[in-house]
Amino acid sequence: MTVEQLAKELDKIIPPELSEPWDNDGRMVIPDKNAEVTKVLCALECTSVSIAIAKRLGCNVILTHHPLIFKPLNSLSESDCVGKRVLECVKSGISVLSYHTRLDILSGGVNDMLAEMLGIKNTDAFVPYGRVGEVEEQSFESFVNTVKTALEVPESELRLVKANEKVSRVAVISGCGKDEIRDAIASGADTFVTGEVMHSHMVECKEWGISLICATHYATERFIARKLADIVGKLGLKHDIYEFVKEEEYGI
Repeated sequence: MTVEQLAKELDKIIPPELSEPWDNDGRMVIPDKNAEVTKVLCALECTSVSIAIAKRLGCNVILTHHPLIFKPLNSLSESDCVGKRVLECVKSGISVLSYHTRLDILSGGVNDMLAEMLGIKNTDAFVPYGRVGEVEEQSFESFVNTVKTALEVPESELRLVKANEKVSRVAVISGCGKDEIRDAIASGADTFVTGEVMHSHMVECKEWGISLICATHYATERFIARKLADIVGKLGLKHDIYEFVKEEEYGI
């Protein structure tokens, strides 16, 4: 399978029509669309470490959730944090494909996985990429422990707002959910789980009466590399998964 054939297959599985208008995902860097795919590295994002690991493992495709190129580039320079990675990929013959909001929205994608990991049942979309559903009624502290354990995030990294003693209806948005707090409230949720918000949003949650569990952008999305690996595996391609926690395994 060539890089272009892989990109087309992924567009069928993760349709570009799902992407939010402001997003930029899909083909990021394609040095040679006709190159045969040797091995795919699946990761949350294409960092310099990701590229080094891909080269070490013989991967000529990096498949990510976060776009390598989000805003238009006015120039390419090794002094720029995005430009240097783009240039390194081109020099190394590594293609980068990224699937961002379309993978957030996709049935079975990031937010469905997050809801499932937290034991949320009977889920519905309350915004295109958010999910809301029910959990067995429990104390706020008990559900915080569920989040901490399921996402493998240290309690010291959690940011909490306790606005209700009990948790029974939970809304989730992976990554950054700061702009969807009112939508979460409108969905009837008593608790909102997301990756990151600003201090002012934590105050708003308390004032509006919705509990908040902010579990870091990374912890609420890193597992998507496994979903991407599952997809390319079903396409019959060799692959590996890179999560930041595995850096030592690669000698980085």
